[in-house]
Amino acid sequence: MPLLRAHKPRHARPSKTAPVLAAGGMTATFSAALTSPAGAATDDDFARLRQCESGGNYATNTGNGYYGAYQFDQRTWHGLGYPGLPSSASPAAQDQAAHTLQAERGWQPWPSCARRLGLSDSGGRSDQPARASRGRVVVLAKANPTVVALPHFTGVMTTALANSQYENVRSWQQRMSRRGWDIAVDGRFGPQSAHVAARFAAEKKLATTPGTVDHELWTAAWQLPVT
Repeated sequence: MPLLRAHKPRHARPSKTAPVLAAGGMTATFSAALTSPAGAATDDDFARLRQCESGGNYATNTGNGYYGAYQFDQRTWHGLGYPGLPSSASPAAQDQAAHTLQAERGWQPWPSCARRLGLSDSGGRSDQPARASRGRVVVLAKANPTVVALPHFTGVMTTALANSQYENVRSWQQRMSRRGWDIAVDGRFGPQSAHVAARFAAEKKLATTPGTVDHELWTAAWQLPVT
C-alpha cells in the first residue's frame, strides 16, 4: 500500500515585503539576486531545488495544499506579497519568491530537499548525509513566531490500517500524545486512535469524518493550540 511515510518540515514564516515585477520582466533587484557573489545561492541551486520539490513543474497543483515549482503553501506565498495561487504565477514570479525567501531564511524552508541536494544555509554545499523525505514548515500564528514541524500528509487514516504499522500513524499518535491525549503510540490506527480522532475533530469543530484523520485534522494536530 503506497501510503503513509514519515516526512520532515518545509516552508517557514515569510517576509511581509511585497514583490515588484517590472512590466517587461524581472526587476534589477531580482536580477542582482540571480548574479549574487560566490558562496551565495546560485541559479543552479534553485534549478536543482525545483527539480527536487516538483520535478521542475511551475504549474504543479496536486491538491495537497502546496503549489508550484517550489511547493509554496498559500500562507507563505501571500506573506511574501503575492496574490492567487503560486502554481498560477509566472515562472519569474515563483523564482523571485523563492530567492526572496531563501535570502531571508536560507534553505530552512526546504530542509529535506536542501539536505538531499547538499545545500547549506551559508549557500555552499553541506557535508551532511542526504535524506529522501519531504515535508513542510508551518507558522502557528503571526503573534507567535515559533515554527513547528508539520510532517507531509500522504493519505487518509482509517481503521483499515489497524492491522499494520505505519510511520505516519505513529507520528500522528506521538503528536496527539504530546498534546495530552491518552493514546497508544504503536503505528496502528485502531479503534482507540479512531476514538481520539473523532473527539479531537469535535473539539476543534473540524469537518473531518469522525474516526478518521484527513488533511484538515492532520494539520490541526500540529497547528492548532492545545486547549
